Amino acid sequence: MGIVHVNGLTKMYKNHRVEHVTFSIEEGEIFGFIGPNGAGKSTTIRTLLNFIYPTSGSATIFGKDIVKDAKEIRRHVGYLPSEVHYYDDMKVIDLLMYSGAFYKVSDRRLKQLAERLDLDMHKKIEDLSFGNRKKAGIVQALLHEPKLLILDELTGGLDPLMQHTFFELLLEERKKGVTIFFSSHILSEVQKLCDRVAIIKEGKLIQVETVEHLIVRK
Repeated sequence: MGIVHVNGLTKMYKNHRVEHVTFSIEEGEIFGFIGPNGAGKSTTIRTLLNFIYPTSGSATIFGKDIVKDAKEIRRHVGYLPSEVHYYDDMKVIDLLMYSGAFYKVSDRRLKQLAERLDLDMHKKIEDLSFGNRKKAGIVQALLHEPKLLILDELTGGLDPLMQHTFFELLLEERKKGVTIFFSSHILSEVQKLCDRVAIIKEGKLIQVETVEHLIVRK
């Protein structure tokens, strides 16, 4: 059963563009979206989440239209942006408890995720390194146990040990039936995690194939 269906999606604005992008993601699949920086990965993701409106084409998530039903869709999506921005004077714990309150998340879930990622929740956001801000973003994305995870440049700022921990977390979520869609410009990340991958370059989708075929072609 398809969770995400993208049909001819096009977005033109400023110096960014994606043109006639078409792909689908199956339930429980880990789907990679790979391409160089500036290829259109973030633009596609932001369009799917209705942060920016499509110029043309269409897409559905959970069978719902990304524009008309954006609010309902986001209730079941965990999103990690490529760059995490929060109010600097907030403590991490206040930020995450505020986020969790919208979904009635248990304190236990929050504590488990923070401990797993070695995140100090009593620091202020302004005192966090880029990597620790990323960890806060990961916890926020996973906190409400979403059906779909959308992760933009998922490991940026994480050291190799924390990357490994994060990959383990994602595989555990996948075992629970969570569908995972992530973008990257690092081929090794895709090879470790993905069932299938879409390759985008200069705003155009080049191909969609299994990781096994991608490795053979490489």
